[in-house]
Amino acid sequence: MNPQAQEAAMVLAQLKRWRDEAIALMEEAPKGGNIESLQGRLARLKDEIRAAAKHETLSGKKQDRSEIEQSFFGPCVRSTIANFRIRTDTSPKSPAWSKGLAEVEFELHYVIDRMERVSW
Repeated sequence: MNPQAQEAAMVLAQLKRWRDEAIALMEEAPKGGNIESLQGRLARLKDEIRAAAKHETLSGKKQDRSEIEQSFFGPCVRSTIANFRIRTDTSPKSPAWSKGLAEVEFELHYVIDRMERVSW
């Protein structure tokens, strides 16, 4: 596997992890789980994406961005955090919970889909 393909795989893995967590939070909310636990997971997800958006690098450090980070990762984390409107103290029972997480999932899914169509 060439270095660009390896980096693309790492970016995809990170984006999929965030997307899967957003989906899990949407699915677990109606089951009536521990509200504080769900809100804590939401806060961690939001913090992780916000931190990634700060430098738009997979490492989270200020450094030159690779082509993949410039083309896919950076725009994805910027748009995801811009559309991450759900407050971390929102009740999982609120309709805003599912709506807000659906927006996050959509942003992540869009870039994941685009990346999976590229042959690395």
